[in-house]
Amino acid sequence: MLRILGGTAKGVALKVPESARPSPVRLRKALFDYLRYRYPHRGRFLDLYAGSGAIGLEAASEGFEVTLVEKDRQAIQCLRENASKARLKVQIEAMPVERYLMDARRRGLCFTVAFMAPPYPHDLLQDFERLLEARIVEPEGLYILQHPSDLALPMGERREYGFNSVTIIEASALDQPAQRLIRGS
Repeated sequence: MLRILGGTAKGVALKVPESARPSPVRLRKALFDYLRYRYPHRGRFLDLYAGSGAIGLEAASEGFEVTLVEKDRQAIQCLRENASKARLKVQIEAMPVERYLMDARRRGLCFTVAFMAPPYPHDLLQDFERLLEARIVEPEGLYILQHPSDLALPMGERREYGFNSVTIIEASALDQPAQRLIRGS
């Protein structure tokens, strides 16, 4: 059973939609141990392709102000139910990630952490490039991509957790176009 691991909603069980592939416990625990240390005053957290909300609701439980972006109707219903059950206030944006990123950039939205865990059949590099090009993370913030461990990005800090990894890129490192950073061109 999928549960929130820490914070105010620790132990709350989460409903998982059929379309979701929740982040593994080991990855979530390590990620939030790191974020708790790096951002003691928390900030704004963006969870793209939110699925069950395991990452975003964990962030809200830890004190971040959270926006969850998801287009799947069943997943959106699960997000609402999970947030309500955990008594966590989150903003749910029911739309495709690509549209949200364009809108967020246009509106000048800014986050401390932008986390992305696209479905693995996606072109993960293209999805992450879109996020980096949106430039919606504050200068001291982080862009984080969850991906299969057999995918290696040419930049960022990589952390492996079995078959899954995260690549973390500091916003301050983005002084050239994202495509050159990700695809190494």
